[in-house]
Amino acid sequence: MGLWQVRRRLVDHLGQTHLAFTGQARIGADSFTETGELHSSRGVMESKRLYLLAMDDTGADVRFAGGSDFIRLGLAPDQRVVHHCGDDLYEGRFLFRSLDCFIEFWRVAGPRKRYASLTRYERIADAP
Repeated sequence: MGLWQVRRRLVDHLGQTHLAFTGQARIGADSFTETGELHSSRGVMESKRLYLLAMDDTGADVRFAGGSDFIRLGLAPDQRVVHHCGDDLYEGRFLFRSLDCFIEFWRVAGPRKRYASLTRYERIADAP
């Protein structure tokens, strides 16, 4: 829960480009909202994403903003997840390093996309 600093690096293997995202995420009891800027060789654009959370004693169901299922996260410090979206395959890994830091890695493959992203979340101290 709380406010987090976000830094992401993304390598688009099909487009042969590198992108960087910097911003903040707010994790609440029932949602995850991330806002910031996506930097590429073409310039900078605002970026935002929202996930809905349903937490219980064994972890959290993560859903897209429209309510459809995305992934399930348990309580283990090192977790692998898979999500199929049409012809695209998302393979993720979450490393919960401490209560104040976690890492998210995705490898995505499909007919029109092939990329990898690495994101680091660090809790912002004393944030409401």
